[in-house]
Amino acid sequence: MTAFVIVGAGLHGSALARELALRGARVTIVERGVPGAEASTAAAGMLVPAVESWIHHAANLPRDIGGRSLALYPEWVDAIGRESGLPVALHLEGAVVARGDTGPDPAAALSAEQLSDLEPGVRYAGGAWLSTGEGWLDPRELVPAVTVSARAAGATFRSGEVTAVREGAVELRSSDGVDVLEGTVIACAGAWTARVPGLAALPVKPIRGQVLALRPTGAAPKRVVFGARCYLVPREDGRVIVGSTMEDVGFTRGVTVDAIEGLHDAAASVFPALADAARLEAWSGFRPGSPDGLPLMGRWRGVWVSSGHHRNGVLLAPWSAQAMASAILDDHALPAGLSPARFDALG
Repeated sequence: MTAFVIVGAGLHGSALARELALRGARVTIVERGVPGAEASTAAAGMLVPAVESWIHHAANLPRDIGGRSLALYPEWVDAIGRESGLPVALHLEGAVVARGDTGPDPAAALSAEQLSDLEPGVRYAGGAWLSTGEGWLDPRELVPAVTVSARAAGATFRSGEVTAVREGAVELRSSDGVDVLEGTVIACAGAWTARVPGLAALPVKPIRGQVLALRPTGAAPKRVVFGARCYLVPREDGRVIVGSTMEDVGFTRGVTVDAIEGLHDAAASVFPALADAARLEAWSGFRPGSPDGLPLMGRWRGVWVSSGHHRNGVLLAPWSAQAMASAILDDHALPAGLSPARFDALG
């Protein structure tokens, strides 16, 4: 049986561990802390590839893989729910963009009256549109379910500090001492990828995002809503998630007064009823950014890498797990534009 050692037990590491184990591999996944406790559970959980592509002027590749991953989601979360016994609610009622434009498709444009019918509390800004089939889920439901599902498939989780990574082995220091875990190595360490000994040349860096949770006193959005300065993501318990900043501040944790005030103000500008909403919680997480904003996926200097998913970590989880497993086990080609080797000239 082929053995694999995955470094990082966030959403992507656990999803890949599950996929490999289901295909008959022996998988050990190592994590220094609680699986999924970093960016995976800090995310808002949006599944909006068409909206992301329009707003951020994405090229064909991210649009394509985002759409493919979204198409996998219903069957994927259904399977994970069965395997883990932790159902994950998937909401694909569409996403509303109310930023003063009419979007890429004239047929999707919304008049002020249509917007009011669809999302009564959203302020019309001179142009809006609906992206059908997109939506959200709660990462705080998804990540534990994927972790349990990976264990149910046969993956073994180990806790400790990775002190060395090389082709065919990972050195792990724990309270029990130092172990050398042998097998094909896969780096899924998210924003911490370049901090893993042996992977410093990979240009993945943390991009901090601050997020705010509000409790409306009245109406709340029914679906994902994008305003000019923020996005709103509903939750089944009535909360509204408001995000998010994009800050290149290294691994500086925490939230700032200015950022949280700014997010609340931005939320009220697109959904005025949120001006009086109670602030329940604010937090930050580190997205794994790359120089071109695309993931790093493929073979690199004797190890496999799946990192740098940036804003779309939750969205791309099912596609990345299946694509990586097929590349590793069956020699299927990954998109050339995602190869980690594209950055080798950077040093």
